Amino acid sequence: MFSLTGSQKPDGGTDVRSNSREASDRGARKHLAGDLDAARAEYLAALEINPQNAVAHNNLGFLLAQEGRLDEAASHYQRALELDPGKSMAMANMGLLCVAKGDEEPAADWLRKAVAADPRNLLARDNLGRLLLKSNRLQEAEATARAGLELFPHEGRLYLTLGLAVAGQQRLSQAAEILRHAVQLEPDSAAAWEQLGVVLFLRHDLGSSCDALRHCLQLAPENVAARRQLSTVLIARGDRDAAATELETILVVEPGNVAAQLDLAVLALSESQWSAALARLEVVLLADPENGRALFYRAVTLDQLGRQGEAATILDALAAEPEGSHAARARNYLQERRERFIQIQ
Repeated sequence: MFSLTGSQKPDGGTDVRSNSREASDRGARKHLAGDLDAARAEYLAALEINPQNAVAHNNLGFLLAQEGRLDEAASHYQRALELDPGKSMAMANMGLLCVAKGDEEPAADWLRKAVAADPRNLLARDNLGRLLLKSNRLQEAEATARAGLELFPHEGRLYLTLGLAVAGQQRLSQAAEILRHAVQLEPDSAAAWEQLGVVLFLRHDLGSSCDALRHCLQLAPENVAARRQLSTVLIARGDRDAAATELETILVVEPGNVAAQLDLAVLALSESQWSAALARLEVVLLADPENGRALFYRAVTLDQLGRQGEAATILDALAAEPEGSHAARARNYLQERRERFIQIQ
C-alpha cells in the first residue's frame, strides 16, 4: 500500500546532492527488485552523503513500514515532510501508516492532504476512497471516486470504489452498471467481479450473479468469501447440490471455516438430514460455543430428532437474551411449538 518516490529532478546543486540522489535512485531500483537489504544500504548511504534528501527519507520510511517498523517509518516520513512540506507521496505514506495502525481518522486526514497537494496522486485517491468506504462514509467515498475519475477516466479501481459507494446507498441498478464498467476496464480484477456478483444478487439477477462470481473464482480460486456468496446464490436458485459442492470446496481450502460448516448444516437440515445436520453443528459449536445461529439450528435439529427437552433448554436460553435475531427466532419457534401442542391437545 505504501509507495516509493521517484528520482528528484536535477536542480543544479552541488556534487553532494547529486551523489546522494544517485544513491537514492539505486536504492529505489533495488527496492523495486525486492532486494530490501541492498536498498536499505543505498538509502542510508544517500542520507549519510546528504541528510537533507527528502526522497531518501521517504523511501527508507517505506522500507521500514514494509518490515513493520512503523514508528521508525513515521519519523522518516515526518523528516521528509519537514524538508519538503508539499511532498504528496510522504503524506500518503503517513496516511497508510495510520491505516496500518488502525488510526482511521488521522489516516483520512493525511490522505486528503496528499490529494490536495497533488491531485494526480492516484495512490492517495484510491486509498482515501477505500478508507472512506470502510468507515461507511459513502457519500464522501462516492465524491472522492468521481473526482478521481475526472483525472483518471480509465482506472478500474476507482470505478470499483464508486460502485461500492453507490451500492451502499442502495442505488443498485446504477452500481451494477458502474461495476460492469470496472470489469471491462480491468477484466482480471477478481475483486471487481466479486462485487459485481454481490450487487447483481441483491438485484435478484441470479443468473448474472452466478456468472460474475464464477468469473471471480476463475481468477482467484481461493477467494472464500466469493465462493460462499456463490453458494448463497445457488441456494436461491434452488441448486442445493451445487451450493453444497461450493461449501465443501471452502472446507478443502479452509478446513476450520465455521461459516461454511454451518451453511452445510443448514442445508442438511432443510433436506431433513437431521443426523448429518447435528454432526456438522457439533463441529461448529466446538469451535464457536457461543454461535447463536448454530445454537438455534442445533435446537431445531434436536427437536426434530425427538430430543425436545434438550431443544427447549437451548431455545429458552436464546429467547431470554434481550436482543438479537436469534433471540427473536427462538421466541418465535417456542411460540410455534406451543401452538402445535395446543392443536394436538
